[in-house]
Amino acid sequence: MANSVLSEWSGSELRYVSPAQVVKSFGYKTVAERTPEAYEYRKRSVERVALADGEVAPKRTNYPSPEVARSEVKTKALDLGANIVGVTHVDPQHVYWGEDVSHQYAIMIAVAMDFDEVVQSPNMASGAETLRIYDVTGQIATELAHFIRDRGHSARAHTMKSEQINMLPHAYAAGLGELGKHGSLINRDLGCSFRVSAVTTNLPLAVDAPRPEGIDDICSKCRMCVNYCPGDAISHDKQQVRGVLKWVIDTGACAPYWGSYYACGICIAVCPFNAKAFDRRFKDRYVETIKSIDLVSWRTELKNGLQKPWTHVQQPDSFTEGWRVRVQDKASA
Repeated sequence: MANSVLSEWSGSELRYVSPAQVVKSFGYKTVAERTPEAYEYRKRSVERVALADGEVAPKRTNYPSPEVARSEVKTKALDLGANIVGVTHVDPQHVYWGEDVSHQYAIMIAVAMDFDEVVQSPNMASGAETLRIYDVTGQIATELAHFIRDRGHSARAHTMKSEQINMLPHAYAAGLGELGKHGSLINRDLGCSFRVSAVTTNLPLAVDAPRPEGIDDICSKCRMCVNYCPGDAISHDKQQVRGVLKWVIDTGACAPYWGSYYACGICIAVCPFNAKAFDRRFKDRYVETIKSIDLVSWRTELKNGLQKPWTHVQQPDSFTEGWRVRVQDKASA
């Protein structure tokens, strides 16, 4: 397989590339077939970009303390449908290249996915569930940003189609979970079956702290996502990425499965933390699913169902505004 034309994906600078463009850069397309509901979820997410920011009310609400402001913001987010909310400082190291984020604080929002859908990965239903939750988290962030602006403080929503900050490092710093070996955040209450959005603001807020709960140690000993990943894209070894030692997914090995199978998600579906989370509500469902899989034949079936990669991928002419949507295929194998 040829190397991706998007070398900056894991380079010295943090540049945002949409998952679809990453997959295309390795010579694959994302499966276009979706449920009618999934099309609607995606459509709403795109339309919501225009609502990410807006005018700030001239009359400012001054809170007696950052703690009080944090409490009100969190309560509002929970009322809007968030499952977990945390606050941290915006970290310039995790702001995407070329983006101007002047805000000091990031409110991180987590919403649980329906594990009954996730555990079916990889199929159309699990792919639709991912888009549904991105739609939900995006709506919460948009409404929360409006709530803050209405009180005289600038605020911007960061969602699936309009994010300016790297979500997971900020979510970790805000206490929403720890990074799992499979590259997703893991939380004791929500497992790894959740998605995040954010609101950045200059409203003075008390910040939360990371909550190490031994998840990193458990991941270092667990092999479930490693064994079940059909592309063998998950490694036991951590790597240095821009000064941070972390688990890193082999994007080139993941891309053909991500593109061919509705954004895949197998690594999330087989993560044992999902059986322990949600008050163990999905434990039986999880165990039954794992027992029903003949791992060797299943991996072979998935490999045989991959699309053929293009023989050449056209690199964008430049990395100016809009370059990330200009990756193009040339010829199929």
